[in-house]
Amino acid sequence: MKIAIKISALLLASVAAPPSIAKEPAQEVFLSVGDQTITTSGETPAREARTYFLRMPSDLPINFSVDADNLACSLEIKKTSQRGVLSTISRFPASFRDSGQSGDEYTFSFFQNRVSFMSGARCAFSFSLTQM
Repeated sequence: MKIAIKISALLLASVAAPPSIAKEPAQEVFLSVGDQTITTSGETPAREARTYFLRMPSDLPINFSVDADNLACSLEIKKTSQRGVLSTISRFPASFRDSGQSGDEYTFSFFQNRVSFMSGARCAFSFSLTQM
């Protein structure tokens, strides 16, 4: 009887506990004064976003060019000095230009659109960052 109660308690605890999902931290990309352009490509894991982080090294405008699968992908750009989302892009290829200042921080998040998310499809993308 005691064994049955312990087993029931363990089963209840395993069902009641929320699942732990490992989330990948943002990958930092770097621009330096000598290296004006970087290019990166990748794909999102199924039902997860892929996030990149950029901290501006100087007071120069930045140009962000991206190409991705129009049927599967969307992109969200945030800037820490501005509240909310700076830009959402869902038609590719696309480019985005902003007047960056030293210390500005940008977050670029690639994610699946609703249909791709529901089907578990991945989002393939490539982007380049150019400091002008």
